[in-house]
Amino acid sequence: MKSSNTRFFRRTLSGLMAVSMLCCASVTTAFAADTTDGATEDALLTYTVAEGFDFDDTTTFADSSAAWEYAGKITDHVESAVDDMKEIFAKRTVSVVEYGAEAHEVFAIVEGTYKKSDADAAAEAELAKKNTKAIYAAIQDVSQSGGGTVVVPAADGKVFYTSAIHLEDNVNLCIEKDAVLKFTTDTSLYQGDLMKEVYGDDVDEKGLTLTRFESVELMNYSPFIYAYGKKNIAITGEGTLDGQASVGDGVHPETMTWHQWKNSRTYANGIKIEAQNAPRTKLFGQGQTDVPVAERQYGESTSEDWSGADDGFLRPNFVQPYNCQNVLIEGVTICNSPMWEINPVLCDTVMVQGVNVNSHLHNNDGCDPECTSNMVIRNNQFDVGDDCMAIKSGRNGDGLRIGRPSHNIVLENNTFVDGHGGVTIGSEITAGVKNIFSRNNEMNSDELQAAFRFKTNYIRGGVIENIYYKDDTVKMVEPARPVVLVDLNYDVAKEVQMMEAMNVSYNAYIPAFKHVLIEGVNVNEAGEADKGGKYALQLNGFSIDTIADSCTVPEGTQDCYISDFTIKDSSFNGSAQAFNMNYVDGLTLDNVRITGSTTPDSIQNCKNLTLTNCDFTGSAVRRGNFTVLENSTITNCQFDRTFTDVSADAWYADAVDYVSDKSLMNGIGGGKFGPAVAMSRAMVVQTLYAKAGYPEVSGEPAFTDVPETAWYYNAVQWANANGVASGTGNGKFSPDATCTREEYAQFLYSDAEKPAVTGSLDSYPDAASVSGWAVSAITWATQNGIITGKQAGSNILLAPRDTITRAETAVMLMQYVA
Repeated sequence: MKSSNTRFFRRTLSGLMAVSMLCCASVTTAFAADTTDGATEDALLTYTVAEGFDFDDTTTFADSSAAWEYAGKITDHVESAVDDMKEIFAKRTVSVVEYGAEAHEVFAIVEGTYKKSDADAAAEAELAKKNTKAIYAAIQDVSQSGGGTVVVPAADGKVFYTSAIHLEDNVNLCIEKDAVLKFTTDTSLYQGDLMKEVYGDDVDEKGLTLTRFESVELMNYSPFIYAYGKKNIAITGEGTLDGQASVGDGVHPETMTWHQWKNSRTYANGIKIEAQNAPRTKLFGQGQTDVPVAERQYGESTSEDWSGADDGFLRPNFVQPYNCQNVLIEGVTICNSPMWEINPVLCDTVMVQGVNVNSHLHNNDGCDPECTSNMVIRNNQFDVGDDCMAIKSGRNGDGLRIGRPSHNIVLENNTFVDGHGGVTIGSEITAGVKNIFSRNNEMNSDELQAAFRFKTNYIRGGVIENIYYKDDTVKMVEPARPVVLVDLNYDVAKEVQMMEAMNVSYNAYIPAFKHVLIEGVNVNEAGEADKGGKYALQLNGFSIDTIADSCTVPEGTQDCYISDFTIKDSSFNGSAQAFNMNYVDGLTLDNVRITGSTTPDSIQNCKNLTLTNCDFTGSAVRRGNFTVLENSTITNCQFDRTFTDVSADAWYADAVDYVSDKSLMNGIGGGKFGPAVAMSRAMVVQTLYAKAGYPEVSGEPAFTDVPETAWYYNAVQWANANGVASGTGNGKFSPDATCTREEYAQFLYSDAEKPAVTGSLDSYPDAASVSGWAVSAITWATQNGIITGKQAGSNILLAPRDTITRAETAVMLMQYVA
């Protein structure tokens, strides 16, 4: 077995080489890809990326066709590498049995305990030790002889128990059909003496392996299948990789394997918490403050009955090639994982195809490319307990230190079943993600929480750009979840709490979202009930003002908008609400059909929206919600009309839609709005009471002509108490009297707390007809676009003393509120 630690120390340079940075905006690191042929001892990577596919490629795409042409080049490149690899793997084939590996009957689970008997667990551990050595001996022999295939054979229902397997150059680990590799439940065998004995070069003096936990580097348990700095490696076959992780009875930690550290429990000191919380927080603090990776020591804790220990409890990932080039994972079934399933880190030229991942445990992401380039993921099925597919690039300070994005990744013809997200980008994307192409994938479970998910926050940051999704089919999404979710402030409260617990100061690292195109996507085409999700689009940017109290925000930092996002030639059927959006700047919908929504849309702080050739009939989407937005355009789009007496081209149509959707005004009955009907003083006060949210009122009746039983009583009481409206004299309010245009302007002005105004009304021919008490209100209303005047021949008149109609009220109210 190996004894030298040369390669281990070279690997930990990735934890020592960069300048310490705490959430600043960028970092420059020397990559092997930026050098000439061959790698250097102080380079982060051990390989050179093919020309035209490297990290510095700044390709932008003129249109969708150009983007998909580029995706085809990525696929051709990876397929060519796989063909070359298979020629190497065909040179020689050996069986692990030839090197002493022994299959065994499956050890039984003792009823009620969810675990094996102590005797069987001990026997399993001994078999795992034996087989780990035998499997690695076969791998090492094949690699040293120039490459080939190491076969784990089918064994007539028996299985091979093992601990962590580390791959070497030019080796394909083939799990035959009906063969099963079961990874031992003895957690101590993934670190310590066995790892040192077998993998001396690949572990440190404690037998710990350089790996990642939630995208932060550390020394920890070995991933179940691992390789560092290798080239031409593969895991293939039609057999099964069984991690044997378990949540037991879901309640008692003693019944669980690996996942007991994720389960909350009450300890002897009275604390109820996840065992992993303290070490997880400690690790993230080390990553944030640039503690050398070699000093981030975890693995087996000295205190299984945790009461504050922070030296262990961090679960390993299942398959993790690290800093490798030319990787193939094909055909196998993966189940019962402690953590993430397939997690290539700092890898290049990777193919994952025909894999079946079925694991519904904590943090069971299906496939998580991380800081990885030139990857094809196709013809797989992911049925998991977390994101089916999540592209990542490092977390917070550690992501900045290493500074390598994930890019050039193609996803095709995959099936996404249960999971938090189908195609997900994030949340650990500090170094950025770009050039991602997804097409012909299918989401077919109502347990899927989002079809397309983008997530980061102002601490993780990162740039999401050049994202192209095409012809994906979303059969169904969980009823309480969105179809498309962009959350640029994901889980930030917990992130801030963790920073505070680490006592780490940090600057805001504002994420960016741009150049994203989703086209040809059809959601719930069958129109089944409760299959279209809660929202068609849930898009959440944020204001800098909302984060200023929790971190240092550099002067001049702009609000975080979701920008340059296009959806075209797509349909969304049956979402409860079509749009739930905040801080979006530059959303384009082109030939999009949305039908079946019943909840009015929520659109706030949005601008530059472009809707073209869209059909929103049969939904709660209303034109008025978009026309009030800054620099937004609507061209050749169809909307349902709420009222039969309001035509689509009426000058007040958008305003009627708006106030109706916001429940500020209702119709007059019979499906009519009554645009020409005069408004009474009670009616107009009711509109402002509705805007205020119908607050409770108290006190004695303010006016003798407003009985407590009147439908407008609360509105009048509220308006009087808040200085919005006063009476007409002699203790009366005159609720049935018609309201004039200047009176309504005065009510709005008072509701706005009477801001100071300057200027005059001299440009209006009838300015002199404005009552003295209304001059300031009318001036304010005209300057703010609330009153734009009435056309009278060639003149624009204020007509201040004209009775205000319901149509005019709707327009003024929309302009005021919006």
